[in-house]
Amino acid sequence: MSQIYKIKKTFTIPFLIAVALLLVLLILSLINGAVWEKILVAVLFVLSLVVAVESSERKFSFSEDGLTLRKFFRTKNFTWAEITHLGVVVMRNKAYFLLTTTKGFYILSNMLQNHTQLVRSVAEKLGDEKVEPDIKNYLDNPIERMSTVVLMWVALVILVAIIINKLIKF
Repeated sequence: MSQIYKIKKTFTIPFLIAVALLLVLLILSLINGAVWEKILVAVLFVLSLVVAVESSERKFSFSEDGLTLRKFFRTKNFTWAEITHLGVVVMRNKAYFLLTTTKGFYILSNMLQNHTQLVRSVAEKLGDEKVEPDIKNYLDNPIERMSTVVLMWVALVILVAIIINKLIKF
């Protein structure tokens, strides 16, 4: 049985709302806006749309056979024998897990839903010789990354205020 892990919905939902609001702002700017405003909002919209598509496509699958990483229409499959090391780097409320394989290295973050369950499952499959001791310390005291979610909601409020201001000027 395969378990699938995606980016947390508490981040993706407000991010998708922000992309939609940027589209509204782009339409309003195209109707009644300066040239620099049109260019700036168009660039912001395109960049955020690319990030939204990438984050919605990012999936990590854990199975008895190995690990599958899918991001931006690319898929990497690893058997457990191909994974050589699992480490962690913690910076305040951000945790990055370094997965070293015979095909290269890959980074997972604590923005994944149930990331501790994924890391615990991978660590159990790999065994103590391939897992840094810091992983076990992290699993005893996991860190949730809420600052990005809060900043996303702040950005939504700012976008709504800009749209309201733009509509009032019509």
